[in-house]
Amino acid sequence: MKKIFKNKTKGGIPSFVLFIIIGIIVIILIIIIINAFKKTPPPPPKEEPKSQEPAYEAVIGDVKFKLKEAKDFGNILKGPESKNNQSQKDIMTTERFIEVIITAENIGKESVGIGTWSLDDLFDKEERRFIFSQETSPWIPEESRCGDLLKPGFTPTSCTKIYEVANISTGLKVKVSARSAKPSFALEEAFINIGL
Repeated sequence: MKKIFKNKTKGGIPSFVLFIIIGIIVIILIIIIINAFKKTPPPPPKEEPKSQEPAYEAVIGDVKFKLKEAKDFGNILKGPESKNNQSQKDIMTTERFIEVIITAENIGKESVGIGTWSLDDLFDKEERRFIFSQETSPWIPEESRCGDLLKPGFTPTSCTKIYEVANISTGLKVKVSARSAKPSFALEEAFINIGL
């Protein structure tokens, strides 16, 4: 049987010392590799869902819509508070009346034509749709100019509508729409939260 270790070497490191050094290097490498596998990189930090700020304005083409006010009138609109305050009778609902006032401003360079923008239906967070109630027209102020001509750089135009809405409805948002600029004239829509 051959000797693994020779006691005598000529002018160098004894072979058993060399064997020990190589063994230590191998053990160190094994430890490094094991630790590298044990140390899995930390999981990437979970992105917190960004709390989206409610959108109280929207821009469609050259029209900038902005919520001016939203009011809950409860279940009654009082006749004396209408435009025809002497002859108008109260109207009631089993649910509630919500008034929404938005402004529309032309931020472009050309006029936006009559009837090319509008304040449309109201939706709740369950996507229930509530339409403008014609019965509430006597409570719409004279200065409401829904769909009127918007001239560039002019003061925003006010638009008011009153909706009959379910008592259980929350997270209300109103749909606004406008026709895009030439040549397509496609109808585009956006939603504005009303804070109710």
